[in-house]
Amino acid sequence: MFLPGARQPSSSPRRRVSRDKAIPAPIGGWVSAQNLAASAAGTCLVLDNMYPTTTGLRIRGGNRLHATVGSVPVQSLMGYVGGTVKSMFAAAGGSVYNITTVANPAIPPAPAFSGQTSNYYAHVNFATTGGYFMYAVNGTDLARLYNGTTWTAINGASVPAITGATTSTFSHVNVYRNRIYFVEKNTLIVDYLPVDSIGGAAAQLNLAGIFRKGGAVLFTATWSSESGSSSLNDYFVVVSTEGEIAIFTGSYPGGADWSLVGTAEGPEPLGVNAWFKAGGDIAIETITGLITVSAIKLKDPGALAVDALSSAIEPDWRREASLRRTVPWEAVKWVEKGLLYVSVPSVSVSTAPLVYVKNLATGAWGGPYKGWDARCMLVHNRQLYFGANDGTIRIAEIGGRDGTMPYTGLIGFAWDHIGTPGYTKTVKQARADFITTQPFAVQISASVNYVSSFPSPPNATTDAIPTSLFDVGLWGEAIWDGGTALFPKSTRWVSIGTTGDIFSMQIQIPIGATETPSAELTILHLTYEQGALTV
Repeated sequence: MFLPGARQPSSSPRRRVSRDKAIPAPIGGWVSAQNLAASAAGTCLVLDNMYPTTTGLRIRGGNRLHATVGSVPVQSLMGYVGGTVKSMFAAAGGSVYNITTVANPAIPPAPAFSGQTSNYYAHVNFATTGGYFMYAVNGTDLARLYNGTTWTAINGASVPAITGATTSTFSHVNVYRNRIYFVEKNTLIVDYLPVDSIGGAAAQLNLAGIFRKGGAVLFTATWSSESGSSSLNDYFVVVSTEGEIAIFTGSYPGGADWSLVGTAEGPEPLGVNAWFKAGGDIAIETITGLITVSAIKLKDPGALAVDALSSAIEPDWRREASLRRTVPWEAVKWVEKGLLYVSVPSVSVSTAPLVYVKNLATGAWGGPYKGWDARCMLVHNRQLYFGANDGTIRIAEIGGRDGTMPYTGLIGFAWDHIGTPGYTKTVKQARADFITTQPFAVQISASVNYVSSFPSPPNATTDAIPTSLFDVGLWGEAIWDGGTALFPKSTRWVSIGTTGDIFSMQIQIPIGATETPSAELTILHLTYEQGALTV
C-alpha cells in the first residue's frame, strides 16, 4: 500500500551511464619490469614492431634485399670511411665481400679475399699522414688492412709490417690516443703500435695479475670522464671475458704518465662487438642487461641491474641472454633516426630472431622487432643494414614488407583499472587517432584481468587498396583514407564489448605495402560503463 502522492518504485533497474576516457600514446615505451596491478601510466605491456617517439608510437619500416653473399650466416659487416670514400664489406663462408654496390642483389659478387677460418671480425678506421685505413681482425687469420683500394694481409714481412706479435691472434682492434691496440685472443695481452702508425714493432700490455677472475681480454675501449677541472679526460678501458674491467690513464702503456686507475667487476659481456659509445661513456651488452662502465665502476655487481640502460625490460633481456649467449650480440646507434638497435640473434629454430630498439632521446624501449634476422648490424652512409643467417644483407627500416612478407605492429597498453580498482567495467567502444599519410588497417581490442591475448589481425593493407576508403571496417577494424601530407586521422568508433576489472587496450596494425609506413599513434579514446564492486 502506498500513500497518496508518494513516488512509486521503479520496476526497472537504474540505467548505467557511459563514461569516456582518453589514453595518450604511451611514449614511455615497452616496460616489462613493473607491477602489473600498478603499471606506470604511459607505458606498454606489448610493443611489437613499434617504437616510441617523443610524440607517439610509430610502426617500424620493413627490410629489403641489398646483397647476397651465399647461404651461410653473415657474421660481420664492416664500414670503411676514407674522406669522401665510403665502402661496406660483409664476411661469410670464409670470404669478405665488397657490398657497397652490387650488380644484382640476388647474385653473390666476387669476394675481396677468401680463405678465412673465421667470419667474426672487429674493425676500426684510422687515419695517418699516409692516408685512410681500416684494420679488420678475427682472432684466427692474419690481420687485414684496407687502404680504400686494396686489402693487405699483415705479418712481419708485409708492407706495412707488424713485428713482435702474431697478427693471426688479434681478435679485437681499437684506437686510443692516436695508437692502434690489438687484443691477443684467449690471453691477457694487449699489443699496441707506435703513435700515428699502421705498422711497426708492437709493444705489450700484460694484464696478468690484474683480473682476479681470470679469463681473457675481450675488448678495449676509450672511456671519457670528467676530471676535477670539469674537462673530459680519456681513459683506456680493458674488458675481460668474465666482465671485469681495468681502467688506465696516461698517453700509452710505456709512458711515464701511465697508471692503473682501478678495477671493477661487472656481468659477462655478450661478444667482442657487444658494446658502443654512449656519449663519453661505454655501454656494454651483458648477460644481465645493457650496463655502462660508469655504473660498473661505482656499483656492486648485484646492484647493477637497477642502473642498467635496459632496466625497463630486464626480465626479457635476462631470459633471452641466457638462451642466446652462444652467438655474439651487437648494438648500433642510428643517430639520424634517434634509435639504438640491439640484435638478439637466433641460435636455433626455437629462438626466433629479435631486435630490441631504444629511443636515444627519451630512453624508452620499443620492440622487439620480429622478422629481422639480424646476426650483425652496421650504419653505413646514414642507412642501417643487417646481415642475416641466410647469407643476405638487408636494408633496414625501408618499405612496408620484410622482403615479401607482411608484418604486424602490436600495441598492448599497460594494465589499467580505468580509475576504479575492484569494480567491474565494460569497455563498450574505442577509436584511435594517428598521424599518417597512407591507408592502413587497424584493429582495436582489449584483454582483461591480466590475461593478455590478441585476436587474429586483419589482412595487411596493400598497394591495391584504394585511397578513397574511409570509415569502412569490420567488427573492431577500420581502414583509412589516403593522403600525401602528414595530418591527424581517426578510426571510426568500433565495438569492444569486453568486461572485467583491469584492462589492457590493444591495437594491431598489419603492414604489407610497398611504401615505408608513416603511422604514428597519438591517442586512444574509449567509452565504458561501470558496474558493481567485485566481492
